Amino acid sequence: MTPSPLPTERVGISGVQLSTVALPTTFDMSTGRMLRMREVTIQPGGFLPMHTHANRPAVAYVLQGTLTEHLEGQGEPMHLTPGQHYATHTIPHALQNLGTTPVVFIEVDLF
Repeated sequence: MTPSPLPTERVGISGVQLSTVALPTTFDMSTGRMLRMREVTIQPGGFLPMHTHANRPAVAYVLQGTLTEHLEGQGEPMHLTPGQHYATHTIPHALQNLGTTPVVFIEVDLF
């Protein structure tokens, strides 16, 4: 039995750009860096201290729970729920789970 040929045009495909991070023109991509995607889980009460992504820009998409993001120099934190996202590069931030269920998000960054 001969397999059917694969379609040559897109069918049933859509895409929505959720977030971007502009890379500076001085950003050195010749140092053997990788683009990585990982699933991150923060347990209830978990906290990731203030840190920066100056050398590894990142975008993230929340899958589960409520992620609290504290931005350096800004008073009120942001509360991100499933389907919401953030991008970070120049402003240090901290991440926290104030809820009773794990927070799960997908993060894509240069590493």
